[in-house]
Amino acid sequence: MNKTYSETVDFLEKFETIYKSKKDLVISDLAFGIAVPFANLSAFKANKVKELKLSAQDMSKHVKGAYTGEVSVEMLKDLAVDYVVLGHSERRTYHNETNELVYEKAKLALENGITPIICVGETLEEYEKGITKDVVKFQIENSLKDLDHSKVVVAYEPVW
Repeated sequence: MNKTYSETVDFLEKFETIYKSKKDLVISDLAFGIAVPFANLSAFKANKVKELKLSAQDMSKHVKGAYTGEVSVEMLKDLAVDYVVLGHSERRTYHNETNELVYEKAKLALENGITPIICVGETLEEYEKGITKDVVKFQIENSLKDLDHSKVVVAYEPVW
């Protein structure tokens, strides 16, 4: 979460103004994605920057059902979401999300035409132990498994 709906609309308007004024400096095949809370996704309807892709902050592993507060892949598809952030360190920490759960969500996203952004990263303790590469490799291998790696974005962010 972070921004309210009004703050998101204001941000998008400012982004559009800046983008238009600096467009000649941007690599032509580069796309931008901003991951906003579910309640703010509809703010993108007025977005006029085609390179700005709609991204959700998370997604449920359940397609349908009585899962109060969860956001389904069908809800994201209905809003034409391009990307979904999965396995963010905050979700892994505060909601005990595992690599297996991230894999299940990523697989479901791909099956529904949404590109998963898989977050990986080591804690400060793991960094200080010098095992960053091992931790990140394990997260990638177990969050992606048999998925088509060319259709997944991996985002590295240390958790410290």
